[in-house]
Order: sequence, then structure tokens, then C-alpha cells
Amino acid sequence: MRLVNRVFILVFFFTKILIAQDCYWTGNGGDADFFNELNWVNTLTGQSPQTGSINPSQPIDFNLFLSCNINTNSVAIHGVDIASQTPMVFGNISNPSWPYVYMVATLGDGTNGAQQTFVINVTRLPVEGANYRVLKTVANGNWNLANPQALVLGLNTINVNAVAFDRTVKLQFDSGDVFFNAISLNQNSVYSPPSQSLVMEASKTIDISDGTLSGYSISGGTLNLNDNSYVNLTANEPLLNAVQVNLNSNISWLRLDKINPTLANENFATQLSVFDAAANYPTTIRFDNYYEQGVVIRTQNSGTTPLGIYSNENLEGAETMLAVDQVYSGAGIPNQMNNTMRSFHLKKGYMLTLASNEEGTGKSKVFIASEEDLQIQSLPDYLIDTVSFLRITPWNWVSKKGTAGDIEGMDTTWFYKWSNQGLSDLQRECSPMSWGYGGADDMEDVNLYRTKYKATHVLGFNEPDDCNGQSGQYNNLCDVNVALGVYENLMKTGLRLVSPACRQGAAFDWLDTFNQQAIQNDIRLDVIAVHWYDWGSNPESTPTTDPNNIFNRFKGYLTAVHNLYGLPLWITEFNGNKYRTQEVNRQFMALAIPYLETLDYVERYAWFEPQNVTVPEDPGNAEFYDDAMNLTDIGLFYKNSPSTPSIPAPFYMGPDNLSNEVLVNDYEFFCEADNSLSNDQVSRADDTILMVLPNPASDKIEVLFSEPIYFVKLYTITGALIKKELLNGFIDISDLQKGVYFISVNHHYQYKFLKQ
Repeated sequence: MRLVNRVFILVFFFTKILIAQDCYWTGNGGDADFFNELNWVNTLTGQSPQTGSINPSQPIDFNLFLSCNINTNSVAIHGVDIASQTPMVFGNISNPSWPYVYMVATLGDGTNGAQQTFVINVTRLPVEGANYRVLKTVANGNWNLANPQALVLGLNTINVNAVAFDRTVKLQFDSGDVFFNAISLNQNSVYSPPSQSLVMEASKTIDISDGTLSGYSISGGTLNLNDNSYVNLTANEPLLNAVQVNLNSNISWLRLDKINPTLANENFATQLSVFDAAANYPTTIRFDNYYEQGVVIRTQNSGTTPLGIYSNENLEGAETMLAVDQVYSGAGIPNQMNNTMRSFHLKKGYMLTLASNEEGTGKSKVFIASEEDLQIQSLPDYLIDTVSFLRITPWNWVSKKGTAGDIEGMDTTWFYKWSNQGLSDLQRECSPMSWGYGGADDMEDVNLYRTKYKATHVLGFNEPDDCNGQSGQYNNLCDVNVALGVYENLMKTGLRLVSPACRQGAAFDWLDTFNQQAIQNDIRLDVIAVHWYDWGSNPESTPTTDPNNIFNRFKGYLTAVHNLYGLPLWITEFNGNKYRTQEVNRQFMALAIPYLETLDYVERYAWFEPQNVTVPEDPGNAEFYDDAMNLTDIGLFYKNSPSTPSIPAPFYMGPDNLSNEVLVNDYEFFCEADNSLSNDQVSRADDTILMVLPNPASDKIEVLFSEPIYFVKLYTITGALIKKELLNGFIDISDLQKGVYFISVNHHYQYKFLKQ
């Protein structure tokens, strides 16, 4: 038997709140458009609401009950075609084979040969397919025509590398029948779907269970987020007219793409509640980063259980649900699941670390369910029946750009402090570092890392390869064997592990030896950290060298490191060198930062401000602020540089230095929206049957299930858990108020019933 994720809309008949106009989602309109009335059914008449009664920016005067994945913008779903956006976005040319063109850059427009990144999200292609090609001028003014490339469904990223001369760049398309819903150039939006706001009358509610509502903004009324419900809003003003948002489940979130965590707390905290109580940061609610500009709002609750583990493959056998921010090891893994785990289901928004040894060492792997549930039907061979350590951590969505040091005002989402003492704030994640031996030599350190709010990684030692300076000079840490022995303790944190960051050349000797011995001893490295200052170019004697030459050496270094390890990189310290002038460093930064944003293997980077060096020609050569605490040109450029997601994939499973094994995410969202009250089974996977009798009921209900029952939970219509016990197959409901409730059995099967 294979368990299939199934979600069900609750059809409510609670007479005290139900009125004739209440509607629930069916999807009968054949699309995911919120404003298509054919997708809705009146709860009493069984008919779709009147055309025009669910319109953008018009108040909706009835309660709505949602499931499935729904969007309030039909253009966002279907897209528009290139032909219809000509000449507004695209231009026409006389070439019949390539009739549509997008002008990326022109001579004299100020781009001066900079790298160009064009991104188009394709929603539909013609049957015969469609192609694009890049047309650009070269140094002598002649045209260079690249080979045609096929467009694909989804994101298409077209990069045109930087050059040292001014030029014109065009993109040509051979079909106008290409549908898209977003275009950006150099991370600036060129086209986005028109805004369509969802507006509710003040007294009306939207209940969401087992689904996602994506849209622009919500105005007025009340939004109830019940089990497995997610709301994603893209407006600069997403919550209007005092709309109230109730988080009635730990497995739900409100995501605001254009509001950062600080503003979310300042502007919307009074509109948020958690299980019917006013939200309180940080005790009951958390504000996680959502990349550069956004926030994910969800409950802060140690009882949150986003992980189900199974004793057999394919999510079969004994099931155990595990809670966030707890370390499960050995006999402490519930239901005798130590060394018996073979598959799992992890809810989106969380990271899971598994290890074969009880303390978190040995064979291990990290799994990230960023924006999509992660369902692994069979663990890697080296973890099957050997998992004795598990930890689930809330994921925090950061962008690549960070700071080396706690430097505010740079519009970053993360920083580190060369120690394990820093603290995250609302706006930024602080990634702790074990600077040296003393940061990883006992369980006190390990427990400290485990408590760090927002932290998903721990950084290794700072330049341990230097026996005469930095961390390498203490406790003989520059000895690879010593460093490896104490670094292994960091595995016990259950966090993702960043390697020691060595001096520039040591990435190819000291760190390589460290990594090879780590592999032999089953010590996991998830990320390689590097420092780079262009030391090999005699910087003291070349303060005004050509920044392009520095940039080319930087590119070559990163390529060589990545080729050696095959792992993601964090560049935790870099600049054009402290002996170089401010202008040289500024020009190098202007070349390097956009380039780093295009490298998929660079997860994070942090510019390092040189210290204790004065260049005679240019004091204060590469710092963000001057002595009066005003931003320098370098500071302004860094602050204003847009940054892309550190890990943009909806889920992530490696690689690490212990394994390159590719796993398949078998999660598939399945929605059965129309699920009426009846005495028939309403949830099944293959031959699995769940029934509740009688239905309706007044005193007791009998729960009949075709498999062993491990967990039974009873919920109200708003998703609030009711403490009830299953005794001899029966649940006493005599004290419940009249209305609709639902039962969840083994966390995968649901049945609703009416209390009379």
C-alpha cells in the first residue's frame, strides 16, 4: 500500500454560523482561479454563486471555505503571450523567422558592458515549441549572433556575461505564442501580473484547510488558517482594512513577499492571532526571512510536528510524528523507531538532519523542504535501518548577500561574528561560528548552537591552517587531525555544516586534506567556506591595478575550488585587497557582486572591510562607512545591490562530501475538494478504509479503520485540537457543541462528522 497525500474541504453545516450564501471550493470551473464563480458551490443549494459575486476588488458578502491550491490572479495562472505584449514589452522586427525582440542594452545607456540577466517565467508553449537567441555587438562594433536555444516551461534564465566595452544586447524570439507571467531584467521587474485584490465584507471569513491561497492582497474580514494551509501575498500593502489573520494550526503560514520581518511585526502584529489568542513575538509567533524583502509568519510552538517517519519504505509500517527543535536519539526516538526508519514525509518550511550515531555523528544527511513538502519513499542505503539521531529545524529563507560582522543598514538577511555569541534579530539571521578549538570542544558549545534562533548552519574554524595566527595558533588546531577531531562535535548540533574557512591557497592543500580525512571518518561537510584577497598578485606593489584582472583571478579561484570539492560555496571574507585603493575595490565589487548572484553554487557571500591598513593614495579604502558613519561609495553599492535566494530550490537534498546520491522527492499534492458529509468512507489510500458511525451522532462515535490506529485527533471546524481519548474504539462527544468536527487518524486519514 502506498499512502497518498489527500486533502479535503470541510463542508460546514453548523447552523449558528451558516447562511445561505456560504460557499465552498470545488474546482469545477476547471482552473485554480479564485474569481471564477464556477469553482464555487453554495453550501445549501449546491449551485455556483451568481456571476459577478466573486470579483477582484469588490467586497464578497458571504463566508468562503477553501482547499486545494488557488490563485486570485488569472493572469498569474495562465499568463499572457508575447504577441499581446508587443509593443509594450517586446518590439517587432522585419525578420519573419525572429519577429519579436526584447532590447536588453544599448550603446550609451550607461550599462557599459555589464552582465545582463533576463528571466522569463513561461506558462505555456506552442505545440511546436519556441526558441530565443542572443544578438550583441562586440568590441569592434560588429554583431555576434548566438545559436538558438529552446525555451522551456517555467523559469528561463538568460545570462549575457560582462565585457570591458559598451555594447548593444538584444534577445530575439521566433514565436509570439509564448505565454508568460513574469519577466525581470537584472532582478528588476519588467512585467508582472496586474494586481487583483481579494476584498471581504468586515463580518465575513475565509477558512482555508489543506491548501494554498496565492494572491496580491486581502482586505477586510477574517482569514482562518487551519491545518496545512498557506497564504502567499505579493503586494507592498498585503493586509488591508484591518483584516484579521488567525493561525489555527502549527502547520500553516502567512507569507508576505514584499514586507520584511521588522515591518511585519511593526505593522501587522495586532492583526494576528495564534489559536484565538493575540500573537506575541517571540513566544507564540515567529517572523522568518523570506529572501531579500519578505517574511514568513507562523507559530512558535515546540509542539509543532512537521515530520512523519515510517518503519517501512513508501511511507508504510509504523508511523511516528516528531516535533521541531528537539533532538531525538537512540531509545529516545518514540515508538521504538531507533534504527528502524526507512522513509519520511517532511512538511515545507523545515530542515531535517539524520545521522547513524546517537550523538549525531557518523553517516548523515541534511534534507531541506523549503517551499514544497519533501517525501522520501526510501532512504539512502547507508541510512536504512541505521538512523539513531534526528533533528527538525525551522527553515529560514535568506539571500546570498550578508556581512562579515554585525553591520546594520546594509539590507542583508544574514551575518556572522567570528564567534558563537551573536544573536539573530527580526531582520537578520546570525549564523554562529566555532572560531576555534574552544567553540566546539564540549556539549556546552553544542547545546548553545542548538538554541540559536533562526540559525540553520554552523560555520567551522577561522583560518585554522595558520599555525602562527588566527585559530590555528591555539590548541594545535593547525594539525588537521586535531581540527578534524573537534570539528566532528559540530555534527551533534543537527545543523547544516560549513567547513573551516582557510587562507586563500590553503583551500587546495590544508582544507583538501581535512576533507579527505573527513570522508574517511564519516564527518559531513555540506558547504565549503573560502577567503579571498588576491594575495597572489603582489597587491602591496599594485594599489591601482586593473579591477578586471582582479575579477578574472577571483572567478578562476572560485571555479577551481568548486571543481575540487563539488560542493556549494560560502565566501565569508573577500575584497580586492586592503592595499588596493577605494576606487579599485569599488570597481572590483561592481564586477564581483553581480557575478556571484549568477553562480548557482555560491550560496552566500560577505564582503570584508579591511582593517589597520592605510593606503597613502586613499585611506579608508574598502569600508562601508566613513568616520562620520556615512555610507561610502562601496557601502552604497553593497547596500543597493539586489540579492537572490541563497537556496532557491523548493526542496534540497545535497550533495555533501559523504554522498552525491540523488534522491527523488515523491511528494504529490492531491486535492479532493468536494467531500460531503455521509456515512461512506471519505479518505482512502488503495484499500484503506476509515469510517465514523453513527453520523450524525449525539453521544458517542465509533472509529472504524482498516489498519492499526496509532494516533487519533479531534478538531473543531477552525482547526483547534480537542483533547479526547479513543477508548475501546469509541470517543465520547456528549459534551461537544452542535456542529461539524473532523477526526484525523494516523495523521493521513480524515473524516468529518456532524454532532447533533
